Amino acid sequence: MAISVTTLLPYHPFKALYTTLAILTVVARLPFWFLYFLPRFLRAHPSYTLRQSLMLQLFKCFLHHASLTHFHPPWTLLPNAEKDQWERIAPSKKDIYKGILEDKEVKTAEVGATWYPGPYSRDGGQEEKRKGVILHFHGGAYIIGDGRKEDLGFGAALMTRNTGYWVLGLQYRISSNPGCRFPAALQDAVTGYQFLLDKGFAANEIIVSGDSAGANLAIALLRYIEQFGSEAKLPKPKAALLWCAWVNPGRSTQPRSCSSNPRYRTDYLCDAFPERGVATYAPPGSGIDATGPWVSPKDYPFKCKGVPMWFQYGSLEILADDVQ
Repeated sequence: MAISVTTLLPYHPFKALYTTLAILTVVARLPFWFLYFLPRFLRAHPSYTLRQSLMLQLFKCFLHHASLTHFHPPWTLLPNAEKDQWERIAPSKKDIYKGILEDKEVKTAEVGATWYPGPYSRDGGQEEKRKGVILHFHGGAYIIGDGRKEDLGFGAALMTRNTGYWVLGLQYRISSNPGCRFPAALQDAVTGYQFLLDKGFAANEIIVSGDSAGANLAIALLRYIEQFGSEAKLPKPKAALLWCAWVNPGRSTQPRSCSSNPRYRTDYLCDAFPERGVATYAPPGSGIDATGPWVSPKDYPFKCKGVPMWFQYGSLEILADDVQ
């Protein structure tokens, strides 16, 4: 049986050799990209600055090479730079994991989360000025991201400043780690939601939020609450903020799912990145349907009565067509 080169890249020494070559290639191309993007008309979009054009190119290269080598960020439940903003959340002892969450292989687990804008305390004075809490799920195609300061700090600052709410960035399990395919992330989302209820927040004080894959997870949480909420005694949240939602991951299994899109040049997504995400989140042979409602909700509408959903997308993003 023939073995393709790409199947060897996740393994050493091929991974080390490929990574070294990729870094050297990108460094060698930097001066060319700088000169190429100097004229505004050669940039992916006339509104892009030189810095934006270079960063877009670099990030697209990173995602491509990282996906091919099966890169995954370090995973830890230690606080690190988050210090006293960090929260460790054990799975709920309540009977809230029903139906789709009752998996023979994937079990509930402890997760971490970061409070924004600072440490949360019921006894402090700061929370008195805040209206509620936003439970936010980071993006990253389910294979990168962690909701910590370096990852979510900028976005969390925007949300806290403009809403007057706390933000809790959940470090849900990403599927690039072993044993963390679907429904691990959804189990963690339910754990995080119940944690806020146990913390004393009323359901009408909780807004569910997510960007890209995180918005996909937020939609799955809303579907779960709508379908199993009565049985699991999970009330509906106040609203949902869905930022450039990845609503059709199943399409990423098709060849050139990104590069065939007319917005490919103006976005940092590459074919390998979402393809890797789907391959780990709903891997073949797992029994998880990548095109089904829990993973790809686009073609499976549902009503979550009483929960306003706000969708946002950029007109130059690859995911814009699916969100529209």
